[in-house]
Order: sequence, then C-alpha cells, then structure tokens
Amino acid sequence: MIQLKRPWMFLRRSDWNLVMIAMLIAAFGIWTQWSIAGGDQFPEGHVIRLGIAAIGGCFAAALGARRWRSSTWIFYGVCLALLVYVLFAGRATNNARRWIDLFGGFKLQPSELTKLGVMLALARWFGDRKRPERMADFVMPAVITAVPFGFILLQPDLGTSLTLAPLFLGMAWIAGGSWKQLKWFVLVPLVCIPFAFFVVKDYQLERIDVWWRQAELSKEEKVDAGYHLWHSKLAVGTGGTWGTGWAQGPENRLDRLPERHNDFIFPVIAEEHGFVGASAFLLLYSSLVLAALGAARRYREPFTRFVVAGTGLHFGIHLWLNVAVTLGVVPATGLPMPMVSWGGTSMLVSGMFLGLALAAGASREPVFSNRAFEE
Repeated sequence: MIQLKRPWMFLRRSDWNLVMIAMLIAAFGIWTQWSIAGGDQFPEGHVIRLGIAAIGGCFAAALGARRWRSSTWIFYGVCLALLVYVLFAGRATNNARRWIDLFGGFKLQPSELTKLGVMLALARWFGDRKRPERMADFVMPAVITAVPFGFILLQPDLGTSLTLAPLFLGMAWIAGGSWKQLKWFVLVPLVCIPFAFFVVKDYQLERIDVWWRQAELSKEEKVDAGYHLWHSKLAVGTGGTWGTGWAQGPENRLDRLPERHNDFIFPVIAEEHGFVGASAFLLLYSSLVLAALGAARRYREPFTRFVVAGTGLHFGIHLWLNVAVTLGVVPATGLPMPMVSWGGTSMLVSGMFLGLALAAGASREPVFSNRAFEE
C-alpha cells in the first residue's frame, strides 16, 4: 500500500511550475533546431536527446532526495575519477580530451556530469553545517570546486570550468556568506589573470585578442579568427525588431553561422524572431531560474533549499554565459544552452538537475541537519 501511495504523493508535492516552464523551453528548442535544419527536416536527434533528458530526470526524481544526499560524496568521487580518466584515455578532438566513447556510438562528457556532482557536494557541505561566519568556513567548499575546475581546465574546456566558479559563489551567498567574505574569491582570481596568460593555449589567446578588438577587426580577421563572433553579432543585428521569420534568417539559412545548433544558437533565435522574440525567450528562460530560486526560499530543510537553488543557478549561469559569448560581452568559450542546444550529456545532466530539484522539493520526510533546527 505504501509503494502505491508514494508516486501519488510525489506528484502532488512536486513543483510543477518548473516542469511546465522546462517543457516550454524544450519545445522552443525543438522549434529552433527544426529551423536550423532548414525547416524541412524534423530534428529527430534532438528529440531523442530530450527523451534521454526526461529519462534522466525521472531517474533522479525516483532515486529520492535521501538517497542523493547519502550518496553525494560517492557521486562526487566518481565524477573526479571520470575527469582523471578522460585526461588519459578520453577521445581527442580538436586538441581537447573531453569525451569518453560508450556503446552504440554514444559519448559521455564527464565535465558536464561534474556540474551536478559539485552542486550536490556544495549543497551537502553547506547544509550539514552552521551558517558560515569566518573565511575558514569557505575554504573546503572552495577546494571542492577548485579540484574539478582544475581537471576540466586541463582538458582544456574553459567554458565548462567557468560555470563552476559562479556556482560556488552563488551557493556560498545562499549559505549566508557576505560580500566582505566572498569578495576575496573574486579579487584573488582577477589578480592572477595576468599569470594565466603563460598557461593558456595559443587559440585561447587569439580568442581573447579578437574579443578585445572586436570593433576594429580587419576583413581578413572577420573571415578567420573573428569569424564566429562577427557572424554571431551580424545575425543578432539582422533580426531587427521582429526578425526575418522562422527558417528565413540569412546567417542561418546560408550556413554562415558556425555551431549554430549548439553554442551559437541564440543568434539564430535573435535573427529569426527579432528583438521582441529574443526578449520573450530570455524572459521565459529567466522565469525557470527565478522559479527555482523562489521555490528554494520556501524550504526550511537546508539540503533541499541548496539543491533547488543550485538548480536555478545552473540554468541561470549557462543562460548568461551563452548569450554573453554570442553578443561579444565575454570572450568566446564553448558552452551550450541547456535544453535548447544540441548536446547529449548536457541534455541528460539538465534533466537530472530538474529531477533532483523535484525530488528534493517533494520530500517532506525530515533529513536531519543541525541547520534545520538552528534556523
């Protein structure tokens, strides 16, 4: 009888606002991928990936908040082991080792899975302890974030590694950290930036140079090192107020915009739907972030609060970085837009994030923690 009641209780307690908004974003992603395919070929591969994400979300939700909490450090350790493995035995593509070949042609990108592992580890660490009051209270969470950050940077995968730093800062702020404490985790890396130029790759230095001089690029640079950024901004500008229409964008239709199905998908949205449509999309995506952060405030149990808030931070960080890169606000880095871009592991992990947030939010059973009683 208990087994029969549990699914009903889960469905009744889950935050369906997150599910509905995520479904709308996924539907818009299908619509956009269909346009990228020319409008005459349905993006079956993208739909299959969304199906895999749904399965991953169901698995994360079915596992339950208690099991996720108890197995947090095991999952985090597995993520680190995969990061080490991919450095030595991963498939090398474009001078980077980021993927592990699986059966049936599937690939696993451990760095994507690590985002979930780091969020869980931070949620467990902050949730099990008193509100941080000293700088020393942030040292271990910083290490938890810095270790996978370093491994991912070695692949190299700058885009994915950069998502971990704001995740740490966001989780630390939610835990009760003040700007007086957290500012050092921002200022110290900024001071170390000049030293980073001695270890970054030549192509990364070239991207930074192109970004810095994006308003002064020569014709030769616009067809070489600055090709991505130039055509990305050209697509956004071409959209105007109302856009050129679905599957009618010149940059999209004439195949001028590289990686438009993945990292540079936002310029396609802006080109074909204009300022109005792109703004509506950003508002829809932002509502998912705000819904998760708003829901987190309603939960008293610390682990639940951090998991739901961490889910909102995950999608918010990716949205900001992806759009900022395509508009030339920050240097170009490869980073997909979850549930919209074409990417198997990214899609799976996004589904797991949502499933875990639903599981945590639906769990009313007490997960004992000192913080729950102190607050």
